[in-house]
This record gives sequence, C-alpha cells and structure tokens, in this order.
Amino acid sequence: MTDTTLSAEKAVLKLQNINKTFGNTKALIDLSLTIGAGEVVGLIGENGAGKSTLLKVLTGIYQPDTGSMEVNGKKVKFRGPRDASASGIGVVHQEQSLFTNLTVAENIAMNAVGTSSVAAKLGFYPWKRINQIATDALRIIGSNLDPSTVVGDLPFVDRQMVEIARAIKVETTDGGTPLVILDEPTSVLERSETEVLEREILKLKNYGSVIFVSHRLDEIMRVCDRIVVMRHGEIVADRLSGGVTEAELFSLMIGHESRSEARDRKPIDESMAPVVEVKGLTAKGKYTNVSFAVRPGRLTALVGSSGSGREELARAIFGAQKSDSGELHVNGKEVSNWRISQAVKSGVAYVSAERKVEGMIGGFSAAENITVTHPGNSATGPILLPFRRNKIAKDWFQKLDVRPNDHTLDLARFSGGNQQKVVMAKWLNSPELRVLVLDHPLRGLDPGASETVNAEIRKACAKGAGVVLLADTLEEALDMADEILVMRDGEVTAHFDMSSDDPSTLDLLEKMV
Repeated sequence: MTDTTLSAEKAVLKLQNINKTFGNTKALIDLSLTIGAGEVVGLIGENGAGKSTLLKVLTGIYQPDTGSMEVNGKKVKFRGPRDASASGIGVVHQEQSLFTNLTVAENIAMNAVGTSSVAAKLGFYPWKRINQIATDALRIIGSNLDPSTVVGDLPFVDRQMVEIARAIKVETTDGGTPLVILDEPTSVLERSETEVLEREILKLKNYGSVIFVSHRLDEIMRVCDRIVVMRHGEIVADRLSGGVTEAELFSLMIGHESRSEARDRKPIDESMAPVVEVKGLTAKGKYTNVSFAVRPGRLTALVGSSGSGREELARAIFGAQKSDSGELHVNGKEVSNWRISQAVKSGVAYVSAERKVEGMIGGFSAAENITVTHPGNSATGPILLPFRRNKIAKDWFQKLDVRPNDHTLDLARFSGGNQQKVVMAKWLNSPELRVLVLDHPLRGLDPGASETVNAEIRKACAKGAGVVLLADTLEEALDMADEILVMRDGEVTAHFDMSSDDPSTLDLLEKMV
C-alpha cells in the first residue's frame, strides 16, 4: 500500500481505528484515513464493502463503536447530521434527500440556516439573501436553475444538481476547511453533464476537500488525487491515482481479476416471432412513430440522452404509461388498454431506475420482496409457506452474492446496490419470464456486482427471454446488446445490428447529439 499519510496540521479529516458493528456484521474494522486540504479522494469498493456505513459515520447518522475522529485538527463526536454540518461536512446522498415542496433556494439555504446570514428575524427570513446564496452555489457547479423553482417541478437530473449545490453550502462555525462528500453524484447524469460536474469538482479544491464515491473507475481516475479502496469493512489500498490502472482497481475491489466476456452475438433469426413488437408507437410530447421488434434470446439496447423518450417507451411496454397511437404486440398478440397487471401475467418484467419508489417494498424482508410478485412454490393457493420462500431467497442471495447474507432483514437496511440485486431477483424468479425491460439496471452497482447482474441477464437471454435495456453508459450497451437503437427527441435516429455492424462509442454519440 502506498504511504499517503499527511501531517496533522494539513489534515481536514483524520480517522483513527474506527469500528462499527451491527449484530454479527462488522461493517467497519479498524478503519484509519487522513484527507488533506484541497484533496479529492476517491472512495471505491463493492456494494456492502462498508462505504455507506463510513459516510454515515462522517455525517453523524451513525456513531462509531470505537475509534476517534478529527476535523480540521479538532476531535469531534457527532451526535447527528447537524453536528457534522456545523463542522463543515456536506454530503450529496446516493438517494436524493430534497424537500420537493420547497424551492431550490430554500433547499440550498438549509445548510446555512442558523447562521447570521439567513437567520429569521422577528419571524421573517431574508429571502433576497437566501436567493443570492442559492444563485452563488448554483453558479459554482455551472447551473443556471432559477432559485425560485419548486424542486418537485424539476426533472431528476436537475434535482441532483440542487443536491450538489446544497452540499457545497455548508458553513463551518470556526472557519475551517469544508469537506464535501459526493456519493455517486454522476449516476443519473448524462455524459455532457458529467463532464461539467467533473470540472466543477476540480474547482472545489480551491476552498475545500472532496470525498468522491463512484463505481465508474474511469471517472474516479480522472477526477481524484488519491483512490481509497474498501473491501469487507476495511481499507485494502490507498493509492495515488497516477500510479494505478483501472484493471488493478477492479482487482483490489473484488479480490480477483476476471471479468465476464462480451456476449456471443448471432444474426437475427427472422423465423422466430418477436416477444415484443412496437409499430408506430406514439405518445404526444414523449416519443413519435417508434417501431422495433425484440425476439427471444436477444437484447435490444435503447440509448439516448435525457429527453430522448426511451424511459417513457420502456414504461409503455410494461403498461405503466399510455400511448396515444400505434400498436404494441406482446407474445405475438396485439394488446390494447395495456396495464401492468396484464403485463405481469404475460411474462413481462420491469426493473425501474427508481428502485426505492417503484422497485421494492420497504418494511418487507428481502425474502418477501423476492417472492411478492412471483411466489412460485412458496405459496399453495392463498397459503404462504415461509420455509419455501426462505429457500428461494437463499438461492438468489447465493447466485447474486447479496450482502449481508441474511434474507430475513428488512430490504431497506441493505445498500442501494444490494437492493438492486434483490429487485432483479424478484423478476428473474418468474418461471414464465418472456420479456425483461431494464431501466438502468446497473445504476449504483460496483463493477463486481455489475458483472454478476450482467451474467444473470445473459442467462435470461439464453433461456429465451427478450430483453430491452436502457444502459447507463454507451460501453454497457456495446458490451451487452445484440442490437442498438439510438433515440433522440422521441424518435429512433439510428439502428445497429451488432452481429454485422461495428459501431464505436463515437458513432453512437454523433447519432445522439
């Protein structure tokens, strides 16, 4: 391990022998870490490696069992998030935490509420000052959002920019160097927006330090000065970004070097009837005259930037949104007034990008979530058989390497990536699976977990399911797809048959913009 120890007087953050245990699970084990002023430190590791627990300790949500923490040279013990914020630690959470009924300015100014600049006087807030604070924060990250806009009226991508602006507005009580934690800030951003954010992160070094969490290794290497790797609750490597390769980081994260091979693509067999076919499908303001077919065992990737219409099209195939005109055929039959209940009965599955909102049931165990839609032999008529349900869940936990390995836990207690694995298992558990619609299935997954999920997608194809994939990256589409459709402004602008065509990332980008 490279020695990157910093002197105490330069350290913005210093952790010494931090331990945190939940029941029999050791989430953090003797963890020590130092971050200097003006540093951008990348934090990587598999889902369940302990990253989320560490961030919750840093932001006061969890208190460590043992160990010490110093911020700007002073020992601290955070009793809650307010203490962390007062010490100058701001965070953009992986799951958005904005108040959607408040304005952009109100959300951003919350991190400064209580300071003299925005404190209420006689029950009145200085709205002009609050709006100026928000405008300044948005300008730092290159956003021109109107501070008076209600957050609930913003698209998901713009909400993420508000999260980042809010995080950089922490104000330390003693004038120390602020520390901004960015937990997967680019997971929902388009390529152009990601490039803007990367430039702004580098600007943050002028007045603070950054912990940057991402599963995109190329992004980590571009942005960060150092890269800290976690595995099983411990730091297993601390390297300067210029002295490590992407392959080495992958190996350090998962403990081995193998990565799955690209799919063996075969030419389209026209004799096989499509499992899904759309003909001239149109939804006003969303997509127009879209036509394509997905045959058994083949994967069709839809790529496009924000506003391309591909998300709405995917939801229409699952019956979650209506189309205005055109035809939708499922398993060779035209369907009308298509609803989710009909889609599920017809063997159509849908993994939503919003797993916490649409993909899982909080308060239910992981085992209950896996069998809630397709109980299989875990139910006999109306009678549930818990021992069979637990057997099904146990098998899926082993297949997908879900951590912690306890299917009886409330699914809300798992990390985002492990929740996604369980959501995938819920649909893959269907014995009648014919169509698998995947809206950013790898979002929030580390490279090792992504390989595991992609392997299961390939198995579903091998068993005859047709797959519609909305990929997180162009590289993912190129690696997985039998054919790629490019969408722009609601229309299909290009089609590539991967068994015969050889598109590059640049080709696809040119078709998207």
